[in-house]
Amino acid sequence: MFKSIQKSGRIAAVAIGLIAALSPLATPPAALAGGSVPTPELEKSYSFKVSSENSDIRTNGHTKFGYLYDCDDDFNRKTISLINFNDGSMSPINISDECLDYAYITDSDQLYWEDGNNLIVFSPDNQTQTVHPITSAKYAWTNVTVSDDGNRAAVEHYDDEDDPKLVEIYDLESDKLVQTYQPDKDDSWWYYSYSKDMSRLYALQDNTEDGVVALRVFNCDTGSTELKTVNVKKDDRSSDVNCITLSSNSDDIYLQSDIALIKADRDRNMSVLLNDDEHAPNNFYSESVKFYPIYIKRGSNELFEEAEGYYDLNDTDANVGVYDLGKEEIISSIAFPFGGGYLKDISHDGKALLGVSTDGDKRSVCLADAKTGAKSEFGSHWSDLWFMDGDRRILETYNDENDPATVHVNIYKSNIPHSLPEDVLYFVQNHLPFVICGGVAIVLIIGGTIVVLCIRKKRAKAANGAVAAAPKPQRKQRRRQKRAQQNAVPPAVPAMPTAPAAPTEPARFCRHCGTPLVPEAQFCPTCGHKVD
Repeated sequence: MFKSIQKSGRIAAVAIGLIAALSPLATPPAALAGGSVPTPELEKSYSFKVSSENSDIRTNGHTKFGYLYDCDDDFNRKTISLINFNDGSMSPINISDECLDYAYITDSDQLYWEDGNNLIVFSPDNQTQTVHPITSAKYAWTNVTVSDDGNRAAVEHYDDEDDPKLVEIYDLESDKLVQTYQPDKDDSWWYYSYSKDMSRLYALQDNTEDGVVALRVFNCDTGSTELKTVNVKKDDRSSDVNCITLSSNSDDIYLQSDIALIKADRDRNMSVLLNDDEHAPNNFYSESVKFYPIYIKRGSNELFEEAEGYYDLNDTDANVGVYDLGKEEIISSIAFPFGGGYLKDISHDGKALLGVSTDGDKRSVCLADAKTGAKSEFGSHWSDLWFMDGDRRILETYNDENDPATVHVNIYKSNIPHSLPEDVLYFVQNHLPFVICGGVAIVLIIGGTIVVLCIRKKRAKAANGAVAAAPKPQRKQRRRQKRAQQNAVPPAVPAMPTAPAAPTEPARFCRHCGTPLVPEAQFCPTCGHKVD
C-alpha cells in the first residue's frame, strides 16, 4: 500500500513540477508595463428596443446579469427586464407599477423592492421572487437595503423632514427582526452604510466641528454602539465627507471628501490616508473597490477651481494615479489619458484604466496603461464601461445616438494577458461545483486504484504464505535418504558380451530395513544391524 501511495505521489509531483516549470513560460511579460496596450476584440453585441432615450441598463458590471430600465420621456419607469449578457436574452420582471421607482440591485445581481408590508427579492439565476414580511411603514417614507449575500435587510424609516427615525435589521432566512437601531440626532440620513454581511451599520455624523470626522458604528449582532472620530486638516472640504465606500477585499470602509481619504477597519479604528491640497480621491461611486483613482496636482496647475463658493476638480489638467487600498500607497501617476472624457473602471491589478476619451470632435472608448498612459481605442460612443470576468472581458452599454428607441450592449475580449496561476485561480473560483465534483472523482479513482492494488498484493502474499506453510520432511529422514542414495550401487550398464560370463554372487539386502548391501558389508549402512 505504501508503495502504491508513493507511486501516486510521484505522479502528482511530476504533474506539479511540470506546471511549475511551464509557469514562467506561460506567465506573460508585465501586462501593461511599457509595452503596447492590447486592443479589445468584439465578441458579442445585443440591441434592445425601449420607449425613449431615458432608458438605460443597470448592472454592477462584473457579472453576467443586468437590468433594463425602460423609461418614458418624463423619466417614469414603465418596466424592468432581466438581461443575460451571456446570450442576450431578456425577460420582463413581474413588478407593480408603484414599485418600479424603488427597485435596487445588490452586488450579487439580486433585484429587490418594497411592496407594502413585504420585501420582494428577485433572484436572476432561477428568476424567482421571494416574499419577506417587514414592519409596516410607521413614518413618512422608508428605504430598504439588502446585504450583498442576500441574507439580511435593513429597513430605514424617515419622517417628513427626511430625518432618520428607526432602522430595523431583518434576517431574511428566518424572516425575523433581529435588531433595531435608534438613530442619533447627529446621524446623517444620507450616509448610512452597511458592511457586506450587514453585521455593522455605519452612520456618518453631522454637526461636527471643522477638522473632525465622526462615525457611529452599530453592531447589528449585539446591539452595541460606538462613536469613533479622527482629526483631519481644518478645511471644510476635509471634514465634509461625501461618500462611503466598502473595500472589495476586506471589511474596511473608506470615507471620502474632496481632499481626504479616511479608512475605518472592522474594529472601528480610523486613520487618515490622504489629506492635502495636492490629492483628490474619486471613487466614481462604486459600491466596493480595491483601487481608488486619485487626481494629483501637476506642476503649477491648481487642483480645484473655486466658483461662487464651490470647488470644482480640475481633472483635465491633473495627473491621475491609482491608489492601492491594500498597500495604502499610490502605485502609478500619469497625465489624465482621457482628455475631456472620463474614467469608468480600473482593472483588478490596478495596471489598466477603462474610460471614454475626447479630443475636439473625436470621441473614443479606450483601454489605457496606468503607468505609461498608452491607449488603445475600440469604440466611439458615450458609454458605461466595466471590466468583467477578472478583466478578461469588457462590458459596454450605450444609447443609440441616431435611434433613441434602441439600447446597445457590447461585450469585448479585453486581450489583457494573465498568468497561468491567475487563469487557474479564476477557473476554480468561477467553476467551483465542477472543480469540487472533478476533485471528488479524482480522489475516488486514485483511492479505488490504491484499494485494488492493496487487495491484489494481499492475495499474492496469502498465496505465498500457503506455499511456505506446506509440511516439510523431517530433518533425520532427509539425512537417512541422502545417505542411502550415496551408498546405493548404481545399476550396471549391460555390455556387449565378448566371452561367456563368469558366475556372479546373488544380490544381498538388509533383512531389517531392505537396504541394498555391497558384497563385503558386515553391517547395514542404514540401520546399523549386523549382516547375517
